[in-house]
Amino acid sequence: MASVFPNLPGDIGSVIRPRLGGGGEALLTPGVGIQVKGLAEFLRRCDRKSPDFSRELRKAAYAIAKDLSVKVVAEAGTVSRSRQAVAVAKGLRAKNDRYPTISLRGQSPFPSKSRPPRKRSRPVTRADVFFGAEFGGGGRNSTRQFLRHRHQSGYFFWPTVRKNKNSIAKEDLEAIDRVVKDLGI
Repeated sequence: MASVFPNLPGDIGSVIRPRLGGGGEALLTPGVGIQVKGLAEFLRRCDRKSPDFSRELRKAAYAIAKDLSVKVVAEAGTVSRSRQAVAVAKGLRAKNDRYPTISLRGQSPFPSKSRPPRKRSRPVTRADVFFGAEFGGGGRNSTRQFLRHRHQSGYFFWPTVRKNKNSIAKEDLEAIDRVVKDLGI
């Protein structure tokens, strides 16, 4: 059986066309990530053919997302003044979805050493600190505790995703191939 996605996305702007996917194409665009046209329809058709397809695909996507979340935590440790980044990154969790997905446990308390949550009238959560730790601040008095603002480039999460985008796409597409082959769809 030929691969569903025979080529891998390369640099920004590359396009791949699946053979079995029925007219879909993957487009890697700057600032957006990987968009696979026709993938949702292809997955829907496969899901109709086998009840186990979605379950097996979720297992593979979870493994990819879990691996990426471990890399994000490691990258957060390399940021200067990394305590905020590491504390926020520890709240990242892989989600059980058909696509590799990472979510933040945003309502969990942020472990502050200078002002612990028990001393605050409103506890600070990881969601409150994520964007400042990832993209920086310093433009206002309320954001001076963060590193310099980096606009869209980020400090730990998005740089890790960008570094691993080709391997994420490759692993995900190989997982789809493997599940399709194993289930005989």
